[in-house]
Amino acid sequence: MFDNLGFRFIKVLDIGYTTVMYFLLAIVIAILLDKLHITNKNTVDNAEQENDNMSFMEIMNVLGVIWLNGIIIYFARNIIELVPSPFNNIYGFKHSKLHELKSAFVFDFVLLNYQKVLHTQIISSIKTVNKVLQRMFITNV
Repeated sequence: MFDNLGFRFIKVLDIGYTTVMYFLLAIVIAILLDKLHITNKNTVDNAEQENDNMSFMEIMNVLGVIWLNGIIIYFARNIIELVPSPFNNIYGFKHSKLHELKSAFVFDFVLLNYQKVLHTQIISSIKTVNKVLQRMFITNV
């Protein structure tokens, strides 16, 4: 009975350890992506003044950043799996079998929510799509 209790306690500690690793890595990568990303700082303000070709490029840029995030998430999950745990082999616990190690939900959430540039671009793209849809709706009436 105490072995099972010890195993569960070690598992909870390892879940916390894994979550902190994902969180810290995601914060660092989100900050780096914001600093490295080249964008027009006035995209939200000038969305109404841009032509359709620029709007298309803006939307493609957002999709490219989301695609890049997907690849970063894949590599981060594989890198974190290789980091050894200080709780491995205590009470028979195997860090490599931890389900949370493979899910990377915390990493995904933090990475996508802490990118200011991505949020600005998404808002600008939504305004652009709304403008195009309004033009289509008005011209088709």
